[in-house]
Amino acid sequence: MKTAIVTDSNSGITQAQAGELGIYVLPMPFMIDGQDYYEDVNLTQREFYEKLREGSDISTSQPSPESVMQLWDEL
Repeated sequence: MKTAIVTDSNSGITQAQAGELGIYVLPMPFMIDGQDYYEDVNLTQREFYEKLREGSDISTSQPSPESVMQLWDEL
């Protein structure tokens, strides 16, 4: 029986680190000015803080149940 470690990007583990460690990291979703972004996938920390400084409309949530179930099914 194999075991997989799954977390989200709020853990502080980057996608690159996850690859090195064999950990699966679901990226946190952000909605910025009406567009979807995913932490460390198509949105860097630097870009996030730039958008925050610019006064962009930003909201976040947790990874969707669908994305969690999809990853679990793959594993």
